Amino acid sequence: MRGMWTPKLDDRARLTLPVQYRPELTNHVVVARGQDGCLSVYSQENYEAMMAAIDAASTTDEIVRQYQRWVHSNSADTEVDKLGRIIIAPRHRLWADIERETVVIGVGNRLEIWSPERWEAYSPALDELFNEFNGSILPGA
Repeated sequence: MRGMWTPKLDDRARLTLPVQYRPELTNHVVVARGQDGCLSVYSQENYEAMMAAIDAASTTDEIVRQYQRWVHSNSADTEVDKLGRIIIAPRHRLWADIERETVVIGVGNRLEIWSPERWEAYSPALDELFNEFNGSILPGA
């Protein structure tokens, strides 16, 4: 998924998903707290694939238990209605500081939902970092 959109939540806190990604984001999606103060929207399959290694890791490791708790307790299975809308729960809106206006960006295997203010504060640093970047972002490369 890629691109940027600026949809608004309707009066029932529903967000319309980008048209081109609705076939991939059908029936059920997972809305999760994202890092950096945004929300992440995954297809059910992408969420399960992302979490497979974490869920299979040993729960004798404290950081594994903590991460599992943080991610799963702050994620919600959400239905996509026939018009391609999802409800953004109050606790997710509070986490991401979203009222009505949003910025939705495609980030490969997920969409991220940002408040416009947070995105405007965050994105210039990305431009500065990657505008003339010529290094490697992959470990060991």
